[in-house]
Amino acid sequence: AKLGRPDKTVVNIGGDGCFRMNMNEIATAARNQLPVIEIVINNHVLGMVRQWQTLFYGHRYSNTVLNDQVDFVKVAEGLGAVGIRVTKKEEVGPAIEKAIALQTTVVIDCQIDCDDKVFPMVPAGAPLEDVFDEKDLEKR
Repeated sequence: AKLGRPDKTVVNIGGDGCFRMNMNEIATAARNQLPVIEIVINNHVLGMVRQWQTLFYGHRYSNTVLNDQVDFVKVAEGLGAVGIRVTKKEEVGPAIEKAIALQTTVVIDCQIDCDDKVFPMVPAGAPLEDVFDEKDLEKR
């Protein structure tokens, strides 16, 4: 996206499970000196799957906990990027502002509780048209 629109700020937001599967993109961005920002919503579980299990399967959890606690700030640095850790909501805005100002590849590791919900979401196996957010839970 940054190569196609170099004048725009490019931010990708994903969970820690997603980042573990795709962190090689940070090495590519850093190698090519692309100022992109990766925000990792880090709840130490496969968050969307756990959220499905909470909301639709009666809190029956299976294979969602990521027991090894990876330090994504160090991972970012090892891949040639800057790493920033956020542990409180009020730190998010300043972290994003800092990342934009740095004009380099940045990973922001946002620590959240494993029971925090992330919306919007699509139920497992449902079409995208079935997307819902937190206020829709009461209707379900």
